[in-house]
Amino acid sequence: MIAAEGLSARVGEFELRDVSFVVPEGKYGVVIGAAGSGKTTLLETIAGIIPMKGGVLKLGGRDMKGVPSEQRNAGIVYQHGFLFPHLSVAENVRYGALDFTFADAIAKRIGASELYAREVRGLSGGERQLVAIARALAPRPKVLLLDEPFSALDPRRRTLVRREVRRVARELGITVLQVTHDFTEAGLLGDVAILIDAGRVLQSGPPERLFREPASPYIAEFLGAENVYAGEVRYLDDALPDFADDARELLARGHRAIEFLAGGLRLYTVGDAPAGQGHAVIRAEEVLISAAAQESSARNQFKGVVSEIATTGALTRVTVEISSGGGKSAPIVAALTTRSAQELVLREGSEVWASFKAMAVHLC
Repeated sequence: MIAAEGLSARVGEFELRDVSFVVPEGKYGVVIGAAGSGKTTLLETIAGIIPMKGGVLKLGGRDMKGVPSEQRNAGIVYQHGFLFPHLSVAENVRYGALDFTFADAIAKRIGASELYAREVRGLSGGERQLVAIARALAPRPKVLLLDEPFSALDPRRRTLVRREVRRVARELGITVLQVTHDFTEAGLLGDVAILIDAGRVLQSGPPERLFREPASPYIAEFLGAENVYAGEVRYLDDALPDFADDARELLARGHRAIEFLAGGLRLYTVGDAPAGQGHAVIRAEEVLISAAAQESSARNQFKGVVSEIATTGALTRVTVEISSGGGKSAPIVAALTTRSAQELVLREGSEVWASFKAMAVHLC
């Protein structure tokens, strides 16, 4: 387990402040944030490389106050895979390991054993990372700290290695905390996601909750939500609208049927946001595009004109300008499979309908 409560540390002018989160025993945590937000500083503070200035840090239930780094049973892998140049690849992997047979087995699983005959100075960046990962796993640490460990690997190798690291961590009961800029990777690996900015934790929890229920419009936009609207929350109290039928459990917990006004757009949802000014977030993958209005449970339907089509491999993002009255328009971005976009024969200027369910609207 990694548990931080009010953790603080300082490096020069930069400060980690009041950092709190928990990664349960044997689970995989991911840290995301902009460059310079304090991600590496957080890992180094947990590892004991940077001293704590305040708060509480527990690893495996043990308070780390005053515990030196070499006694924390925590391995760390940096982005550039720092190795000992005076040692062979095999000696690097076995460094700190009590069981060389186990260390070599881990190296084989990660793909580092095939580098044993190579000189450290001749390894590529990706190869260095493989050796560094194997070296960190070889002593069977209770905690593994990874600073973008797969960034230098080619896409195929990256997929294979991160899958194997996840598997080894589960087998050995290792609690992992990994820094990543790859949101897809965060969703694939993480049991817990921690969003950090300017030395503070803005939000933490299961990755799907961060991406679907961001705590603020800033977080929503940072996490790639294209549809973020400022507007006004109004409660619908007179009669329970039909779109609330799918949210009876939420309504029983005190949530309300809501009309959200964003300029000329009128959105419907169910939530617990206070009445008044707020923001609505709709992830692009929740938006459907059709050539005609749909007879479906999607309560929010808008007719508009395609203004932009951006295709990246199997995914196509379509921006639809929705008339919001007074000569103004509001964009709604939808994420479709490229095949679906082709079947709809979409072109800039095409008239389409954009729709999404009431429960796809998150208020913050």
